[in-house]
Amino acid sequence: MEPLTQGALGAALPQCVAQRAKAPVALISGLLAGMAPDLDVLIRSSADPLLFLEYHRQFTHSLIFIPFGALFVATALWGLIGRRYVYA
Repeated sequence: MEPLTQGALGAALPQCVAQRAKAPVALISGLLAGMAPDLDVLIRSSADPLLFLEYHRQFTHSLIFIPFGALFVATALWGLIGRRYVYA
């Protein structure tokens, strides 16, 4: 699955259960949490140009990391933008 489709699916699922007031926050956090498994593109090395290919789609795409990684991203985003937007 490409990152944009992953993010769209991550954004669509919270929209199904979110209240109307929390829908924008659910959209943004779902989008970014859905794209969390592709954070492995940040693993780079100037000394080894093939390091990216070695680690892409490794531990971040495992069935163990995906729920915990998405939960971590969603919790961080809730702390950053969720409380301010919903309770304002």
